[in-house]
Amino acid sequence: MTPRIQCLLERALAHDVIPSPVCVEFDPEDETLPEPVRIGKRLAETIAAQPIVIREDEEFVGWLPFDGSVEADLYRRSGHRAFGDLFREWYRKPRENLAIFEWQHTCADFSAIVAEGLEGVRRRVEASRTAQADDRARLDYLDGLSLALDAIVTRQRKSAAKCRRLAGIAESAGDGIRAAALYESAARLDRVPLHPARTFDEGVQAVFFCYDLLSDAIGRLDQYLASLYFADLKAGRTTPVAAAERLQELWIFIDSHTPHASANYDKGGESHMTVGGLRPDGSDGWTDFSRLVVESVLELPLKRPEMSFRWHPGTSRETLRYMLDRERHDAEKRIAFDGDPPRIAAFVRRLGLPVELARDYCITGCNEPTFMGGVSFGGLHVNALRCIATLFTKRRCDVVACRDWDAFAALFEEEWHRDLGRALDISKEFNAFRARDCNILSALLVAGCVERAESPTRGGASREVPVMDLLGTPNLIDSLSIVRQFVFEERRCTMERLAAALDADWQGTDASGLLAEIRRDGRFYGANDPFTNGIAHFVYRSLARFADGKIDYFGLPMTYGNHTGYNDNFATFGALTPATPDGRRAGESLSFGSGPAAGRGPDAATSVLLAAAKMDPDGVLCGTSILNLSVSEAVVRNEESFEKLVALVETYFQEGGYHLQLNHVSRETLLDAKANPDAHRDLRVRISGFSAYFTGLKESIQDEVIARTECRT
Repeated sequence: MTPRIQCLLERALAHDVIPSPVCVEFDPEDETLPEPVRIGKRLAETIAAQPIVIREDEEFVGWLPFDGSVEADLYRRSGHRAFGDLFREWYRKPRENLAIFEWQHTCADFSAIVAEGLEGVRRRVEASRTAQADDRARLDYLDGLSLALDAIVTRQRKSAAKCRRLAGIAESAGDGIRAAALYESAARLDRVPLHPARTFDEGVQAVFFCYDLLSDAIGRLDQYLASLYFADLKAGRTTPVAAAERLQELWIFIDSHTPHASANYDKGGESHMTVGGLRPDGSDGWTDFSRLVVESVLELPLKRPEMSFRWHPGTSRETLRYMLDRERHDAEKRIAFDGDPPRIAAFVRRLGLPVELARDYCITGCNEPTFMGGVSFGGLHVNALRCIATLFTKRRCDVVACRDWDAFAALFEEEWHRDLGRALDISKEFNAFRARDCNILSALLVAGCVERAESPTRGGASREVPVMDLLGTPNLIDSLSIVRQFVFEERRCTMERLAAALDADWQGTDASGLLAEIRRDGRFYGANDPFTNGIAHFVYRSLARFADGKIDYFGLPMTYGNHTGYNDNFATFGALTPATPDGRRAGESLSFGSGPAAGRGPDAATSVLLAAAKMDPDGVLCGTSILNLSVSEAVVRNEESFEKLVALVETYFQEGGYHLQLNHVSRETLLDAKANPDAHRDLRVRISGFSAYFTGLKESIQDEVIARTECRT
C-alpha cells in the first residue's frame, strides 16, 4: 500500500474516525406536515448542518453522520420511530419457541448512481410525479424525496467549494502536492454524484459520497466500476497501483462505519460485496479488475468489506483456485463462495424474475442474497425442529398410531406445514409493525421506491427477496431418518419405546441403550447415500409444497434459508426444545446450515459437499443458505491436498451447491483458544456467513464451531 493509505489505515485502526453528528433543533410545527414531507424537511436540515470533513491525506469526500433524530439509513434504522418499539418487543425474543426477529440487509443501487447520477433519480422523481398526479399521499412522498435529494446535491456543491478552499490554503503553505490533490477532489465533486461518472476516480467518489445514504452492502463493484477502470487504463488516466489506492481509501472508509466500541466491530457482515459471477447477458463477470478489487481488499488488515465470490460453469479452474488460495492466506477470513446456477434458476422459477436480473444478484450481510437496489426482507429465524417436538409431546397418540412410514410422514408434513404457516403469520406481523416507519433517505438508492412513490418499509422496493431462515433442519432430517430406519424399516424399536426415551431425555438404562444404538448405527444426513439424501429431499420438497403460492406481507413469493446471523438463535431455540429422535438431548443447541448436524455427519468432505449440493431439488433454499466446511490446516498448507480441495469445491458447485465457507483451524487449537483466550486473540473463524474473532464469541457459538466435524479431502 502507498504511504498515504498507510496513514489513513493507522488512524482508522487507532480510533474512530466517523465525525460526530451535529444536532439540529427542529421546528415543532413540522409534526403537522405529511409524514414524508416532515422527514424530507428534517433530513434536509440535518444534512445542511453537518460539517464537511476532509482530513489530512483524505482525497475522497463523504462522512455524513446522523444522530437518530430523523429517519435516516434504512440498514442502521437510525431515527426510525416504530423500530425502537419493534426492537424492544421482538429482537432476540423467541415467540412460541418458533420465531425470533433478526436484522435485515440491503444493497444500495450504486451501479445506477455511477451510470446515471442523482440527476437520473431526479428525472425519475419527476416522471413519477406525473404518473401519481391524482394521489396526494404519493405526491407527498415524492416531495419528501425531492427535499432530501436537493439537500444532498447542495452538500456536493459545498464539498467541492471546501476542497478548493483547502487547496488554496495548501498552496499558500507551499504544499503543491496536497493542493493539486484537493483541486482534483473539487473537480470530481463538481460532477458526481449529481452527474454520471466519466472516470474511475469519479465512480469511486460517487460511491463514497452516497454510502451514508445506505451504509450496507456495496454490491457488484467489480462490475459497475469495471468499464471506467479499463477506459482510464487504456487512456493512461490511471494505473493498477493508482486504482488500488483509490479503492483502499474506500475500504478504510467503509470499515470505519462500525465504531471500535461496537459489539460488532470485529464482525465482517457489517458490509459485503460480490465479485465474479455471470453478467446479466450471461457472460463471465470475472476480469483483471475483479482481481485488482480482491487484492486491494486483502492487502489491508480490515474486517470489512467481506466478499462473496460467485462461481458459474464458465468460471475457470484457475480463477477458482486463485480465490481459494486468497482465502487460505487471509487471516481476516473475508472470503466466501456462492454458486450461480441453483440460485439464478430459483430466482427465475420461484420469484418470477427475468433471467437478466436474476443473474445480477449480489450478497449482503451474512450471505443474504438480493440485488443492487434491493432489500433482503427476512428478519425471522424459525425453529424447524419444533414440529418434531410437538409430534412426540402434544400429538403422541397420533404418532404411536402410525403403522408405517407413509402415515408418519403425512403426520409430520401436517405439523411441519402448520408451523411454517404460523411462522409466516408472525413474519407478516413483524413486517406490518416495521411498515409503520417511513424511509426517505435510503429510498433514493432502492429500486422501485421512486416509481411506486412508496417507502421501502411499505412495499416500495421492487427488488425485494423475502426470506425466512430455518434453524435445526439438520436435526429435523436426522430425526426423520432415525424414525424411518429404527421404527419402520429395521424395526429395532417401537414408536412407544422411542417416545419414552425422549420423555426420559435419553436417561436411564433402556433410553441410554437406545441412544447408543442410534449414535452407533443411525443413518445421518451428510453421508450422501440414497437413504439420507431421500429424507433431505422429502423435507425440502415438503417445504417447497408449502411455499408454492405463499406470499409475504408485501405479496411476494417466499424463499427460505438456514443461517443464524450474529446471534446464537440456534442455542436459544435449543434451550426451549425437548429431546428429539436424532439423539439430541433437551436443551442442546440446534444445528444450522446445509451441512450435517454437529457431531453427526461423516468426516469425508466429498460426501458432505455432494449431499449438500443435492439437498434442495426445488430451489426453495435460494435465500440465506450457509454451508460450513471445516478442514485441517494441513489440507490448505500442503499443495497437493490443496489442489484436491480446489477440485472438490469445483465439483460441489458443478453439482448445484449454493454456498461454501471454510475454516481450517484444528479442534485442538479451538479448544485451547477457548481455555486460553489471551494466547489466541487474533484467531478468526467463519460462523454463519461472517467472520469474527473466536475468543470474542459467545460460548454457545464457540461450542458450535468446535463441534463441527473436521472433514478430510
